[in-house]
This record gives sequence, structure tokens and C-alpha cells, in this order.
Amino acid sequence: MEKNVKAPSLPRPLGTARTGGPPAPAPPLVLTTLFEEVVRAHGGSVALADGAEQITYDRLNRRANRMARHLRDRGVARGDRVGVHMRRSPDLYAVLLAVLKAGGCVVPLDPAYPAEYLARILREARPSPVICDDAHALPPEARDGALALHDLVTGSDGLPDGDPDPGTGPEDTAFLMYTSGSTGRPKGVRIAHRGLARLGPHSGPLDITPDDGLTQSAAFSFAASTIEIWLAFLHGATLLPMPPGLPSLPDLREAVEKRGATVLSLPCGLFNALVDQEPECLRQVRIIVLSGDFPSPGHLRRALAHTDAVVYNGYGCTENSSITALHPLTSPDDVDGAGVVPIGRPLPTVTLDVYDPLMRPCATDEVGELCVGGTGVALGYADQPELTAEKFTEDPDGGGLLYRTGDLARRNGRGDIVLVGRSDSMVKIRGFRVETSAVTLAVRALDGVADAAVKAFEDDDTHEKHLVAFYTTPDGRPADPGDLVRRLSADLPSHMVPSAFRHLERMPTNVNGKTDRTALTVESPKKEIRNSRNENPEKGKKTMQNPLESVVLQAWIEISGMDEFSTTDSFLGHGGNSLHFVQLAFRLQKIFGIEITTESVFRHGTVEQLARFIEESRDRAATSSSASHG
Repeated sequence: MEKNVKAPSLPRPLGTARTGGPPAPAPPLVLTTLFEEVVRAHGGSVALADGAEQITYDRLNRRANRMARHLRDRGVARGDRVGVHMRRSPDLYAVLLAVLKAGGCVVPLDPAYPAEYLARILREARPSPVICDDAHALPPEARDGALALHDLVTGSDGLPDGDPDPGTGPEDTAFLMYTSGSTGRPKGVRIAHRGLARLGPHSGPLDITPDDGLTQSAAFSFAASTIEIWLAFLHGATLLPMPPGLPSLPDLREAVEKRGATVLSLPCGLFNALVDQEPECLRQVRIIVLSGDFPSPGHLRRALAHTDAVVYNGYGCTENSSITALHPLTSPDDVDGAGVVPIGRPLPTVTLDVYDPLMRPCATDEVGELCVGGTGVALGYADQPELTAEKFTEDPDGGGLLYRTGDLARRNGRGDIVLVGRSDSMVKIRGFRVETSAVTLAVRALDGVADAAVKAFEDDDTHEKHLVAFYTTPDGRPADPGDLVRRLSADLPSHMVPSAFRHLERMPTNVNGKTDRTALTVESPKKEIRNSRNENPEKGKKTMQNPLESVVLQAWIEISGMDEFSTTDSFLGHGGNSLHFVQLAFRLQKIFGIEITTESVFRHGTVEQLARFIEESRDRAATSSSASHG
């Protein structure tokens, strides 16, 4: 039987004063209730702006209401789990609202994830139905119970468009978001309505207004998306959906300069790339929220020299629903010489404290485990009562429930929280939380691998973390790293695929016979990636056939730092990641004067293939230009 964690103690709701009487009671912390309050106040304001399409709050609400009634007619009831497998588009947000308005719980299914990874989530969550915009992209076992977006839209035509009453309360589960688990089993975090609805009345210093525009670029299966979506929708601001996938730098610049973005929520790596390549566009924003990793002090100083915006170093976790703490930076001088940037202090109705192993408060500058309490704390893990009991615990001071984050932290003399590292196997890779033990299990499961261990190492120059897999084989011969990447990519999201693979004759062990992880070391991640390639030195050597290849190769070497690279080496299989792809697309687009997207780099994943794509694109552009002038 699934265990519900006890609701945290909530502060007294804030009311709006009325003349001649007591304060009016605040609406409950329910996403749909607060959204409908915004619709009544700002119905004519633009909720979604995507290209030429602008959708007002009133129109979005009415569409979601009709869809919700169709879902109820199909049997969706309060508390039911509904899968959503859709690309980023205005339709996506109407569907999310519709599921919530029907009383259901959204199970996000990222179309970018491999089919087998999605299949594991579907087996865990058992959602019904699964709403999709392309049934063929679903894992085979989910297609029979799928509800096509087209059928949802046509089935809802003509239904009443007034606000339904799903009977949902603050403790109902709004989203079931999955993260990697240490056993290889995905963890479904049950996020309560209150955990996200708090971002309406309790967003603290962010102070979002109806005049703001917020970019939406994080995958909706990732907790970072909740910052963008609900900070907009609960304050009457305009949400600006970005193209599917990680946004390109030109996309971000256009969002700011032409689409009216005033608030950016970015992972640290993408922020660094924007500062390096497009710093001028930062002048027009007023808030930048960074999350997902330790920020680069150098990039922070350069950004603060270019903009009057407040840059917040943010902290959050899926188990606390959304953004949890903020530290404001307004000047290059705010970044101290040691480059230590605090995560600051908790948002209203959230608590953030550091405890020792006996759950006693740590003294100033004493390192302990960071624990979160208050309105954001999740309801636990779906169908995993033991794990829930381990990670969610009673506040020793009687203040409700605490989530034990596993992050090591300290409180400095000014009262700000400073992160130190992790106490377990979880790491942040480009903003994504990854259990290295889950990746280890995936590598061990590959045919031809006898044993494996995965560790994360930080690059001294960029502060980016890279996963390195150490492995042994039954015959003692190294495997082809490119082949390992291909097989892992069919089973794991790209952020969980190691950047390098080191073959060992045998795994180091300690006195107890267990793998000695302290003996698994690398000189530097970049050198390890080069060494990984050199395990198969003949592979990929080829004379350049296309003159564009040398340009693409040089650009890739400069961006990735991999000085030993061939035209047929896989970008992804030799240390490349999505942020490198953003930078390479930007660089090549400027060089060749044609549109080259991040997705183009990903799909044409070698120098040879990408050069051929560029050549064909230039030929098509030249032919089109000739025809138009003919």
C-alpha cells in the first residue's frame, strides 16, 4: 500500500484586506483554483505567445475546461494518473491544465527520452489514458491506451467551457515526475498542488507581474519547467514557449529582443554559453534565475557587467516541487574572490536548514545535510514506501515534514546557505539529477561488459561535470566506446550517458572485496575522453572528403576542447553534450549564413555527416534563391 507522507505545517494563509471587515480568506493552494483567479483578473491578457499565435488567459482557460470535461466523460476521476507525451507547443499547456481541471495527476513523458526508458516509467506509473501528439512515437505497449491530441480536441468541441469543480485540494497529487533511481528503477515524485501553487502568493523576491514574459525551455518532465510555467500562469504573465529541445542561442536572443522575454530561467551551462556568445541580449531582461549546478563565477561577473538584471543563484529539487531558495546578485562585486556563490535563503513558506547525522542543527560554517520543509515538500515516492520513509522525515523541532536532500551544505556568517557537494551517488549533469549507481547498472547490463562503476568528475576550467564509466570485459579486451554509447543511448536519456569509458583489467577492491571507488580516478575529464577514443586508435581515421569538414572540425575542437578528433568520431560518444551542440550550431550558423539548429547537430552527429548536411542546405538555399529571382 502506498504511503502518504504527512502534510507539512503550513503558515496562516495571507488574505486581501476589505474595507470595513476582516481580511478575505485566501484561496486554497490549488493550481487550478489560483489559475482561475488569474483568469478572472487578467482574462484578456496574453497567456501564451508562440510566433504569430497569441492566446489569452480566457481562451486558454475555456479550451482547457472543454478538454477537462471530455476527459471526465472518458472516465478520468480525481486522483487518476494521466500520461502526457507531447512536444512543446501551446497545445501542451492546455492539456496540462485540462488534466488538472479534470482532477487528474499529470505524468509527464518526455518524447526526447528513449522508448525503453519511457516504457519503465509507464510500467511504474500505469497512467490511463496517455495523451499524445504522435502515437507512433510512443513505446508499443502504450499505443493501445493512447488518446490522440486531435481526438481530445475534436471530442471536446461543443462541451461547456465554464470552470469545472474537480474537488481537488492542496494535498492532491498534481504531477508525478520521475527521476533516476539508485537501483535503476525510476523514482516517481508525487508533487502536491500546494507545492507548485505556492509560487503564486509566495514567490518572494521574484515579484513576477502581468507585464513580464517568461521563456519556457525546460522539458516539462523536469522540475525546472515548473519555475517557468507556474510563475507565469499564477501571475498573469506571458509564457513564451521555445522550440522543442534545448533552445539555441539565436532563439534565446530573439525571445528577449523580439518576443518580450523579461525573465529567463536557465541551467548554468546554457547561461554560460549565452554570456560567452550573446551577452548584449541580457541588457533587456530584469530577472535571470540560474539553477541545476554550481554557477561559474567568471560568467556571473561578465553577465553582471552587461545587465541591470538581478541574477538569482537558485536552488530547487523535484522533492520540493520547484524553486526553493534564491541568492540575488546585482553587481560583479557580489561574486566574492573565492568564487563561492551561496544558494541564499528559502522562499516564503519554505524552510531550509543544515543538520548533522543525528538531525541536530549545525553551527555556522559546520557542514551537514541540507533539509527542506514547508509547503513545497512532496507527498513521497509513488509505490515506494521504504524509500519515502528514508528520505522524508519528521522535523526534530516539530515543524512538520522535512525532505533530506542528500546535499552537503553549510550556513555562512551572513545566514546564507552554501552548497558543498553530495553525500550520496547523485550528481548534477547539465542541470539534471543523475544517480551514478543507475548508470552503473545500465553499463553492467550491456553484453560484453563484465563489471562497471560510474563516477562524475568536474572539469577545472568550465566546472562542468562529466560521467566516466570504468569497466572490465570477459575477454580482457576494450570495447568500442562509440558502440557502448549507441547501446546506452537506446536505454538512457542523453544526460545519463557517460562522456568517457576507461577499460580496466580488473576493478579495484577494498579489504571487504567491494569496488574501491576512491581508486577510480582521472587526471582530467577531457584527457579521459581523449584516452577513451584512443583505445581504438584506428577507428575514425579518414581523409577529409568535403572541404567543409575542416571548418566544422576546427569549430568542434575549439568548443569541446577535444584536440584529437576525427571526422567520423561521434560527437556524443567522445565527450560531446547538448550545450556543446548549442555552441557549435551557433558558431556554424554565423560562419555559413544558413540555419543550423541544435537538433541538426544532434541528428548529424559526426563532422562528416554535419558537413554534408551543411553542404546540402547551402545548395538548397542557393537553388531556392535562384528560383525566386528567375
